[in-house]
Amino acid sequence: MSETLLSDLPQTVCDEVSFFLRDLKECKPHAGKFSLEELKRKGMPSPSVLVSVLGAKQDTTYAGHATSFMLQMAAYVVVKDGLGAPRDVRAANICQLLLSFIPGQRWREDAIGEARNVRMHTLVSSKTKDHAVSLWAVTWDQPISFFQPADNPLGAELYVAQAPAIGSDHEGDYEEIGGQG
Repeated sequence: MSETLLSDLPQTVCDEVSFFLRDLKECKPHAGKFSLEELKRKGMPSPSVLVSVLGAKQDTTYAGHATSFMLQMAAYVVVKDGLGAPRDVRAANICQLLLSFIPGQRWREDAIGEARNVRMHTLVSSKTKDHAVSLWAVTWDQPISFFQPADNPLGAELYVAQAPAIGSDHEGDYEEIGGQG
């Protein structure tokens, strides 16, 4: 497991989302919540998606002090006025695609569980309407574990025998599978 799994996760999600939604002008990581004020300061090409880890809470503790965490993730959808469908319709269409894509995603990482509890939020307000922009978000919960178990043998032995040479009288004829011997 990578020691930068948490910090790399937004870019990993962006890579997958960009491949899935090829018409996006930009998909990039963002630290924390995204707001209209930040959008006014930075400006964004349209349509864009910003991916963020909003927080984490301890989830389950397993034997050996292995703990999993539940991340709260967000993909902010930014659409400005332009040619084609109205901005709110275009934002809703992108959110619909994200809602169909995100559930069950593990982002090709073994330490990450399946995305779940996917939700959509319209962040449209009178302020965003005055700026000819539509701001929506798709949020989800993403289980993650930073525990890397030691690579030890299980301590079990598996043997294969073929009838009729089975039973204690024929143990010497058994073939060990996957063992050290």
